[in-house]
Amino acid sequence: MDASIALFVSILAILILIRFINISVSIFIGSFILGYLAIGTDVFYQIFLAVSDLSTLKIVAIVVLAFTLGYSMEYFGLLESLTKSVSSMTGMLSIILIPLIVGLLPMPGGALLSAVMIANLLKEYSVNAENATYINYWFRHLWVTVWPLYPNFVVGAAVVDADYIEVFLSTYPIAIFSLLSGLFITLYTRRMRFEFKLSHRDLITTIYAFYPVIIVAFLALVFRIDLLLTLVLSLTILYIHKRAKYSDFKNILKKTIDFKIILLVFSVMIYKELIEYTNSAGIFFNHLNEWNFPPVIASFVLSFIIGFSTGVEISYTSIALPLLTQFTGVGDVVHKNLMLVFGAGYIGVMMSPLHLCLVFSAEYYKAKLIDVYKLLIPTSLMFTAIMIAYYLI
Repeated sequence: MDASIALFVSILAILILIRFINISVSIFIGSFILGYLAIGTDVFYQIFLAVSDLSTLKIVAIVVLAFTLGYSMEYFGLLESLTKSVSSMTGMLSIILIPLIVGLLPMPGGALLSAVMIANLLKEYSVNAENATYINYWFRHLWVTVWPLYPNFVVGAAVVDADYIEVFLSTYPIAIFSLLSGLFITLYTRRMRFEFKLSHRDLITTIYAFYPVIIVAFLALVFRIDLLLTLVLSLTILYIHKRAKYSDFKNILKKTIDFKIILLVFSVMIYKELIEYTNSAGIFFNHLNEWNFPPVIASFVLSFIIGFSTGVEISYTSIALPLLTQFTGVGDVVHKNLMLVFGAGYIGVMMSPLHLCLVFSAEYYKAKLIDVYKLLIPTSLMFTAIMIAYYLI
């Protein structure tokens, strides 16, 4: 079968299956369908190669350790200290800053954690349920396209075969556009008092509460030390500092070892390997050129639809991005093109009613989802307009 047709069938299968079963299993089945239709029984050998590849195993380890770091900081009470010190220094602004800061820690459904952390502050400043849901949800996700602890960022870097700095240089405008759009809508819909009571004690407490993430940021991004090694070092320092016992490790690992997430990473890497081996993405783009279909529009629409249909960040880097590597470049990436693919997928996920963080936040604050969308839609339109304008400059 023509590899591009096999690719289309596999994507269709994933989008159908994802309604009924876990996304990890859906992508694995979709990748098998692609391989079997395109190369027959050789698919089994290619799956074995992808699963046993050292780069795949390393990505799995990074994702697991990133989640471990977040849960460890929660377990040892660092995030509670962070909430108190930030709210003491910034007053009402803390309802934005705390989700923003905690967003540096990737956790499945992590918006529920920040929702709980700022719940009392929202009552204190009389923020209604819909605004509370929107603020917590939107600002919690500013980092997902730029921060190398997020699985979609790690997988995206692997797909385009670029280091984290190159991907960051492509995607950092997304975070800026998202911040500007979110702040504009937040300030437009409610008046906020900006208070800054900087105290030496609170500042030290904030740094102390967040030092494991600061270690990762400096070592991985500033000194460009291997991310896996920096995570191990950060966790080691944290556990020594907190004199962690066996029971502590046991309780943390109960939350950290999520086999669905591990299977998801393996499935993504299998799909990537099969797309490359069959050259289905190249054939797909050749067909688009033959039909005179603009690659820019195809890339934006495909990434947006995949993100919206799944509501999972890693979906657009695992399903859409491997198909668009001729547009984004591999190794020597085209920064604006990669930004467009990431940005379209990001806004698709943020708009998706299937996004667990949106559902969790709305349920926790007892907000009407339709009223939350009255804030999400104008923010998303503003974000998209700014991003497209930047792309066209």
